[in-house]
Amino acid sequence: MKVADGVPAFLTVCPTIGPAWQQYLESRSGEPERGHYNDAGVVAHHIVDSFERGDFSEFPTVFALLERYVSDGDDQANERAVIGIIEDIQNIGSHRSFGPWVFYEWLGPQSRLAWDTLCESWRQVAEAKAAGLREPRPDQPSAPQPDPSEIQDPALRRTIESLYRRDGGG
Repeated sequence: MKVADGVPAFLTVCPTIGPAWQQYLESRSGEPERGHYNDAGVVAHHIVDSFERGDFSEFPTVFALLERYVSDGDDQANERAVIGIIEDIQNIGSHRSFGPWVFYEWLGPQSRLAWDTLCESWRQVAEAKAAGLREPRPDQPSAPQPDPSEIQDPALRRTIESLYRRDGGG
């Protein structure tokens, strides 16, 4: 499987993504290259939004296709599936009241491994930041401190609150 096959395949197994996809295309009109990660983000948003609506009808085929891209895709397809869709699902889901973990049961074995690897990577980043080991580079502007009250997932909110308490607020 190749990265260029990804969007057409997801559009086929996600017929209800049509309006969101059209809106996305219209917002990108005139741009010569939308970007594979931007395209993947539309798919990830659709998956999370579908869960929030209680519509799981496309989940079996969507997550089966995701598993194929993770396990059988070339390097670029695998990377877009993991970073572009799985990580986006984690990030988008973490800002919803149900959190990201509701999607775990739908993942296949290789997708779960990718999910777990991403979680471990971010856990290490958080620990390094909390320990003062990840200082911003002088040539990069510092990111604003997140507002925990804007994070709906209670577990993520507690993590953010604990990180910013430990390091003195940012």
